[in-house]
Amino acid sequence: MDILLVCTGNTCRSSMAEGIFNQIINENDDDDVHVTSAGISVYVSTPASEDAINVTKEMGIDISEHMSKQISEEMVSDADLILVMTTGHKNILIDIFPEYTDKIYTLLEYAYGSEDDILDPFGMDCDVYRECALEIKGAIEKVYDKIRKR
Repeated sequence: MDILLVCTGNTCRSSMAEGIFNQIINENDDDDVHVTSAGISVYVSTPASEDAINVTKEMGIDISEHMSKQISEEMVSDADLILVMTTGHKNILIDIFPEYTDKIYTLLEYAYGSEDDILDPFGMDCDVYRECALEIKGAIEKVYDKIRKR
């Protein structure tokens, strides 16, 4: 299964989510799930934010080599499941790629059936990044359980 994680700039939420998801995949020695991330507004490829790197490092995850990527139709078509951070991201992707609507969900929607968004920590302090990463981790653990039960 190929999973695509999406946020705005691919430097905070989706980069942390990719690192967290890959840690879970590695811990479970799972070769059947592949994860990547992208942003809907990436104009220049940049590293993950310093706070995203530091917070994931506290979790035993190294995303220091991450470089942001602009989402493409190829990424969307290749993905079996697309998890976005907000309803706004979901609506944008559905508008741009209506033929893939059936595989686009917010992370919290897919994990819990929730309509809540993962709030953007960009520009906030490290504690906000930490809270965001923990929220993402809980949701990804739930998503992983769901996809493994398929």
